[in-house]
Amino acid sequence: MFETWQLVAMEEAGYMNTSEGYIYQVAHYLADNVGDVIDYAELRNACIACNVDPDSFSKSDLVMLQKILNEIT
Repeated sequence: MFETWQLVAMEEAGYMNTSEGYIYQVAHYLADNVGDVIDYAELRNACIACNVDPDSFSKSDLVMLQKILNEIT
């Protein structure tokens, strides 16, 4: 499995056409900085801290985010 920074670097370089790297980055930020229950404001703050547009998250991105958080916490 790739580290978060590797996924982000691949996505920024154009090697991935999904937002998977950014989702991993936000997930790790949330896992390190937020409690068990995450509200919308905390998600927005995590996105902004990771330089990710919070409005770009689709329903499937949020499902993937939840899955990643379940795996790492």
